[in-house]
Amino acid sequence: MSKPKIVLTTVGALLVHKLSDGEKALWEGMKGTDLLTLREGNARKQRELEKRVIARLCELDFSKTAGLQTIVPELTSLAAIGVGPDDEVALLAGESAAGIFTARVIAQFIKQVWHASAEMEVITGLQVQDPSLFRSLGLQRYVQSMIRWLTRPGIAHTHDVVLNASAGYKSLIPYTTLLGMIFGATVQYAFENSDIMLTLPPLPLTCDREQLARVEPLLAKLDIETELPQQEVLSGLNGPDRDTLIPLLEMNNGKFTFSALGSAVYERFKSPAPLEPSKRPVKDKDQTRNWDKVPNRSPAFEKFKTRLADCQWVDGFRYLNGVDGARRQVKRVGQNLHVAYDGIGLEVATMARHDDHYPHVQAAILNLME
Repeated sequence: MSKPKIVLTTVGALLVHKLSDGEKALWEGMKGTDLLTLREGNARKQRELEKRVIARLCELDFSKTAGLQTIVPELTSLAAIGVGPDDEVALLAGESAAGIFTARVIAQFIKQVWHASAEMEVITGLQVQDPSLFRSLGLQRYVQSMIRWLTRPGIAHTHDVVLNASAGYKSLIPYTTLLGMIFGATVQYAFENSDIMLTLPPLPLTCDREQLARVEPLLAKLDIETELPQQEVLSGLNGPDRDTLIPLLEMNNGKFTFSALGSAVYERFKSPAPLEPSKRPVKDKDQTRNWDKVPNRSPAFEKFKTRLADCQWVDGFRYLNGVDGARRQVKRVGQNLHVAYDGIGLEVATMARHDDHYPHVQAAILNLME
């Protein structure tokens, strides 16, 4: 069974340029409204205009290539990716009236027509007028937003993550592609003016952890303080470590900050926080209250539950159906573990907060089965 998708896509402003004459008259009356009012949908005639545009989009046939020129690229690509119920779409909009309006229309279309979840986020500094502002703020905020999605706990185990590189800002395409490589997410993009989506599959990108570990304390400090003096960053570094560090940074007024991709590399490959023991009382961890569901519990199973509650990495557990008679099994499903003992299933919440934590916790639970 395939997992639901999370599609991350930027949003441009082409929709506004394709408004009909009647729609343009409404747009001219509201486009000077402040961005917060537009974002909340409270500009004069905004709701009326949105309804008219959505109604027009609903009349289009997304399956026919001939209609592509009349459809905004965001919807063209999302239709080709195959967005449907249970999927989520994150719409990263530029900081402009046209971008916000477009994102609101697309979000409403996705919910009404494809019955998927959609949310809009306005990226500060993401615009096309000022390249300096785009680089210093817009690009940084875009990458930070993408990192928040891509590092959501357990996301790779619960969803297929797709980065849509076909819509919105062309200047973000290389960064979207590199983010997919760094975090192992699928990147899709449209082939020229067709409805065919080409796929760049996740690549097994790794880094020299030993070399990164030597500069990680400095990177951690930079992550907290956002900028550090040049002399503090470079002093005491040997040649190889300096070669590792410099591509991750940018210089401004004598101080170093993370580059957009530097922050992505750091978030992806930094050492995980230590695995913390559960603070929940042992007596509260066992949530298997409905005894009727599992009438054939063996004394060995009862002893296993006691040992499981005593495990410092376990935060709670309850009965789970559908273990298919497995005798001894521990597997990760999302952020939890599904554990089978003597054919009885348990869903176990643990203290694991990073992918590197799970093998350690799984091994600890397997040891309790011996």
